[in-house]
Amino acid sequence: MPRPPPLSPHSRRTYSRLSGLDLSASAGESLSLDDLGLEAGGDRVGLAFGTYSREGLERALHAYGFAQRLRERVGPFELRLSCQDPFQPRITFLSRRYHAPVADLSLRRATGAEVGFTHAAAEAPLLYLDSLLLQHPGRPFDWNRPPLPGQLHPGLSLSRDILELLHLMARRIGAEAVALMPATFAAACIYEPRFTFVDGAAQGRFSAMRRSGRGWPRWLLAWAVELGCMRDAQGEPALYAPSPMISPLSRRLARRLDTRGWHRAQRFQAKQGMTLDEEALQARFPWARMPSGPPPERVVEMLGYDPLSPPSPGLDGEEPGSSFLRASATS
Repeated sequence: MPRPPPLSPHSRRTYSRLSGLDLSASAGESLSLDDLGLEAGGDRVGLAFGTYSREGLERALHAYGFAQRLRERVGPFELRLSCQDPFQPRITFLSRRYHAPVADLSLRRATGAEVGFTHAAAEAPLLYLDSLLLQHPGRPFDWNRPPLPGQLHPGLSLSRDILELLHLMARRIGAEAVALMPATFAAACIYEPRFTFVDGAAQGRFSAMRRSGRGWPRWLLAWAVELGCMRDAQGEPALYAPSPMISPLSRRLARRLDTRGWHRAQRFQAKQGMTLDEEALQARFPWARMPSGPPPERVVEMLGYDPLSPPSPGLDGEEPGSSFLRASATS
């Protein structure tokens, strides 16, 4: 049965220390119960999920240490919280040095029915991550960290930190899971250590894709899937299909991922043979999007790199999207 992701001792202590007043208070406001909306009938419309003010969110990020880790990477930043709908907030970290967002999250409250749960679990409250962008606008790609499908800039190596903060937020607002829908195979690989596909068959297909690319760099496998270079047992393209994933915090949702039906579907799909079409990948690989300079010898061997041949335009000749860790296929 999936277990809730472990929290660091520091995060657990900080979570216990932060009170509702700490998270709700705004600069210059009185901390009376009435002003904070804690009296019966109090107005908390301006707070994200009825809990977080912008200043309160900033206070929490400093307490958990995330603000410092982000500042070490990109310099000073401004935190923006948009709460036109308090149950669909958007959190943006705007770099003052690069005048661009370095992190951008769109969240909403959802129910288990939206990810496919039925019966009692259909009403379970979820924290749903509609989209997530993490990027360093001031850093170029290099062959130690080449671009993944959809990336315009390198990441921040903070996805684990962000996901832990989302699990803490879910606990705070009474959600029973964090849910999302990775738009790409590359994004699913980032989420997979903490998240599980709600559909056992989707989990099995994902496992089969990972297994077929064993021994390949993960970034190169991500491009193979994105470019349609994975083949099923019949030789047809095996494409990644976005499907909901969750990280359960309650036992009743964890049990929904531990049924005979889920495991049967997962095992069946995981056993399906898939192969990586190396010739197709060599022909379609988007060299124009790769870092300048000669690639590593291993990449040359795998892709048959010829510096005298013209670069391929990439997937359908289109520019990649701006949000690699996009959590929704439609965001």
